[in-house]
Amino acid sequence: MNLKNIKRISVLLLIFALALPLAGQVAEAKPTKIVVSEFRGLNYAPVHIAEVLGFFAEENLDVEFAVYGDGPIAFQGMHAGDSQFCMLSVEPVFRAQEQGLESSIIIALDTTRTYGFAGAKHITDPSQLKDKVVFAGAPGSAPFSFIWSILENAGLDPENDVTFAQMQYGASIAALERGTIDAAYMDHANKPKFLAAGANILIDGADVETKQKVFGSEKFEGSIITATKKFVDENPEIVQAFINAVMKGIDWVNSHSDEELVEILLPYHDGSTKADLLERLELVRFSRTPDGRISREGFDAMERFSIKTGVLNGTIGYDSIIDMRFVEEAHK
Repeated sequence: MNLKNIKRISVLLLIFALALPLAGQVAEAKPTKIVVSEFRGLNYAPVHIAEVLGFFAEENLDVEFAVYGDGPIAFQGMHAGDSQFCMLSVEPVFRAQEQGLESSIIIALDTTRTYGFAGAKHITDPSQLKDKVVFAGAPGSAPFSFIWSILENAGLDPENDVTFAQMQYGASIAALERGTIDAAYMDHANKPKFLAAGANILIDGADVETKQKVFGSEKFEGSIITATKKFVDENPEIVQAFINAVMKGIDWVNSHSDEELVEILLPYHDGSTKADLLERLELVRFSRTPDGRISREGFDAMERFSIKTGVLNGTIGYDSIIDMRFVEEAHK
């Protein structure tokens, strides 16, 4: 071997030796810290699955959840800088968008709304609620808009004909049973509990005909994840990594049984037993997203409903707030 070849090999070995520590540094890059604000619910199971099964870690993300008492408050926390992403219903995001607080809705976690309405034993129709007390969630929330619409459809003026009670969502069933309220918002997952308390189901969130009547469409991808438009524009790599992990969570949820899901999700639902959580998961399985997409039809229904209930004063347009490029890239 001549001297020239020896020198070339020596240089290559030196480059390789210098590269090894750098490769180790890349492999050991510190995970990006992410905070997700949320109003906890069954619709967000894929995100919790992604955390437990390490899908976020695979994308080099360190995720922490900040749980709030209602969606609008969680959303305000995100825009205040307390979190990078927020899981909630679409209405508060629409309202803020119209007021100039820009967000990007980056993925859907359901395909249709599962909301319902339950009345006390003496209430068999929403039209009977004039001068009665109703629980509808926090003003400005998606449940509040839903109940407001139901009352209007029944010929009532919600602002003047009804008194809205304020309490935690979990307290509404007992309040209905005690008679301190006359009707309450009901998620379809809790329908058995309302029935056990002797309530009448006035509006069933699983009924297709009801969806067409209330929303004008069966599609209503209202459970979403959003981020500020500024964060999305400035951090597309982080957003893509986050969506990649959530899509893995969606695929896992859709390919495993509810029994398997319960074992993982139970710590995320304080006060639930395995039997209770299993029953609730089975009741809302029909609403789970297969692919994370928000359809034009679903958006139009959400926009129309938001205008009807006063959340919006006019149209905002799909492309101004829905950003599906990260979902589409994840599918690739």
